[in-house]
Amino acid sequence: MTWNYRVIAHEYKDELYFEIHEVYYNDDGVPEMCTVDAVEVAGESLAALSQTLDWMRKALREPILNIADFEEGGKYYAKDLFGLQE
Repeated sequence: MTWNYRVIAHEYKDELYFEIHEVYYNDDGVPEMCTVDAVEVAGESLAALSQTLDWMRKALREPILNIADFEEGGKYYAKDLFGLQE
């Protein structure tokens, strides 16, 4: 499983807003899940903080994903993502 930062569109009261989330992909490169909350910019050093910002800036150049696609009924939704259902 791989991951990267991606911009995800959200809607609240008919208003669109954007946040950066971690998005995780299956072996075919298809998104499988994303973090529930947007990620913050943090690092253990200035170099680590700079690297995180670089990765987040890269996310701005990728297509925007929609949070609804990760919710039930969405194209990336997986009810049994971890194989826990019988």
